[in-house]
Amino acid sequence: MAAISKTKTPVQEKPPYSDDSGNDRPPSQKQVRVNTVRFGEITVDEALIISVTKGLLGFESSHQYVIIEAPESEPFKWFQSLDDPALAFVIVNPLMFFADYRIDVDPRELSELESTDPNSVMTYVIVSVPDGDMSRMSVNLQGPIVICTENNLAKQLVLVNGPYSTVHPLLPQLGEMGERSTSTSTSRVASE
Repeated sequence: MAAISKTKTPVQEKPPYSDDSGNDRPPSQKQVRVNTVRFGEITVDEALIISVTKGLLGFESSHQYVIIEAPESEPFKWFQSLDDPALAFVIVNPLMFFADYRIDVDPRELSELESTDPNSVMTYVIVSVPDGDMSRMSVNLQGPIVICTENNLAKQLVLVNGPYSTVHPLLPQLGEMGERSTSTSTSRVASE
């Protein structure tokens, strides 16, 4: 039985094609109009459509998504299905809250994304807010969504042999982020 080699993939903080608007790719000539429950009718540049070939766990029939960014909800984004107008997930880059987050990616999984370069892969995790209770907000670190920025192919991984869970509390990290930004601001002021 051959051993499968795995590469430790760092999670990128920002896709190489991002700018202030969240997209630096040249716009395609084709625009797609989509009606959504949450956002109403949206126009999507075809070049921004993300293909999740096998679908997400529990949502295998939805294959086309787009990331919707709203400045007022940063660092959170929406992963809106284009196949199901009612389906949208809140997602976040896990590095925003978990600086040491790393995933083991089997080279075969990277090949499904038609990528051999781990640096061309963006990672997001799904955010849950049970019953709208922000104090119970959590992220699924065990089931990250990886997106190849070269071709917008994506898949959801299932990390079974690692330290991560499907319900990882986010509130403690939000508090630490506030403390870090306060101490960083204080450091900047003190050094000026």
